[in-house]
Amino acid sequence: MSQMNSDQSQPEPSEQRIFATVIGGTVLMGIAAIVLGWLIGTPLLPQISPSVNTALIGVIATLPLALFLWWFSNTQNPTLATFRHSQIKFFSKIGFEFTMPRIIAMAVVAGIAEEFLFRGVIQSWISGFAPLAVALIASNIIFGLLHMRTVLYAVIAGLVGVYLGVVYIYTDSLLAPIITHGLYDYVALVYTKRAIDAYRQIDNPQSA
Repeated sequence: MSQMNSDQSQPEPSEQRIFATVIGGTVLMGIAAIVLGWLIGTPLLPQISPSVNTALIGVIATLPLALFLWWFSNTQNPTLATFRHSQIKFFSKIGFEFTMPRIIAMAVVAGIAEEFLFRGVIQSWISGFAPLAVALIASNIIFGLLHMRTVLYAVIAGLVGVYLGVVYIYTDSLLAPIITHGLYDYVALVYTKRAIDAYRQIDNPQSA
């Protein structure tokens, strides 16, 4: 009986498959949010309320997050610098390259799907039977926990979620936090791509 070579490794999944899995999972989150919102009586479409002013607020609200990202990318605080390096290393091994079309796709899909679920469904649903502050905090504890690669990452994600929740409350429209979330993710992913490129050049200078 022939024996399979134990050293023969399974082929690694392609970049396209890994990226499709990431995008597909996020799209499924958005679909789940639509269905859940309908089931619990918090439909999403009436919460979007599109207007030029709301869209403009969504764009402007990206600026504080972008300033935070700039500070975070330059701070020499030992804890944050170590955390920053660990995140760059993590994303450098994610399994696909951060091309511009992929960055745009991830930013758009995450901005819509995550705002649908966390602001449009969970925050809105909790605010129907609890004070608004409780809804804001509780929904973003969940938001942070679902982003918990590390405790610090979960805390930062939760605080960003609180900020997006405030944008939603202020505008009374999901459109504004969707725009803010999507634009911020775009900026953060472009920064991540550049940081990965720099990390790889330092780690393997002969490949440059």
